Amino acid sequence: MVNRVRTEQVDRAKRVDLLDYLDSKGETFQKEGRYYRHTEHDSLIIRDQMYAWNSRGEKGAGVINFAQMYYGISFPEAVEDIANGSFKEKERPPSAKTPSEPYRYPSHYEVSDTTRMHQYLTQDRTIHPKVVDWLERKDYITQDKRGNVVYKWKQQGEVVGADRQGTQPMAKTGDWFKGIDKNSPGNAGFSFDIGKPETLYVFESAVDALSYWSEKQGDIQNARMLSMSGLKRHTVSAEMNRMNREGYSPKQVVIAVDNDPSGHDFAYGLKDVLQNYVNQDGERVGNVDLPKEKDWNEQLKKNVAIEQPRAKESQSSPAKDKEPER
Repeated sequence: MVNRVRTEQVDRAKRVDLLDYLDSKGETFQKEGRYYRHTEHDSLIIRDQMYAWNSRGEKGAGVINFAQMYYGISFPEAVEDIANGSFKEKERPPSAKTPSEPYRYPSHYEVSDTTRMHQYLTQDRTIHPKVVDWLERKDYITQDKRGNVVYKWKQQGEVVGADRQGTQPMAKTGDWFKGIDKNSPGNAGFSFDIGKPETLYVFESAVDALSYWSEKQGDIQNARMLSMSGLKRHTVSAEMNRMNREGYSPKQVVIAVDNDPSGHDFAYGLKDVLQNYVNQDGERVGNVDLPKEKDWNEQLKKNVAIEQPRAKESQSSPAKDKEPER
């Protein structure tokens, strides 16, 4: 029985084409448009590296996950079976490819008056003002000429990319602007360190990272907070490798994505992968911490709304009516 696999085996297995692997196993599929349907199990369909077995409520992505689900084998057994075969490999997703041109941060778009940024983050998003002040002072966030919040992707002090969030609805559509700077690397994201990072916290957005810190406050120590700007396993992998190169080998990875079907699939799929790695203390890596609300900003706003009336009531109550501290 296989108990442990090497990192290079996992990386090799992840790149294997799912249909080519299944073809070698004698599984047959019928092409239907952009999908492939299993000829025996007609509710099992595959598109690219994603699969759904509707009659059994199974869905996911990647050849490793499929092999575990379909053949009932463990993660190490699936990795070894896939990595040791001669299969075609899928191309890397476009977002993970190196940009055609190097990223150049447009510093001339920055403005000194960051009032709109502060109002948006502290009032609309209820981020703790001290969090916003600290990030601005450390030059992780700023405001551009259009009033957008700029989240700088910094590595070793250099800005390697950025994403931008509108602070007001756009006049024509009423939508909120959100975008990633051209030529930002696909395997990086907005991140910042609290102390000397030993734990990597992973989020879908920068606002969620700020919300989580505001919510947990003093519980977050010696951490790196990372926004993937979506759900991107390769961004997590790249950040773990970067931490290792910097001498901060992560002792734990906390997956704190949205509380929705996509977030659940991503979080527990990534946890399964990370459970096969151990840190320098011999402990398994990978924990899931999902909000009770849809995302961490919604969780923060709800808790702030609950706490504010209590604080006002406490301030207005006579001292003699206060309960003794416990």
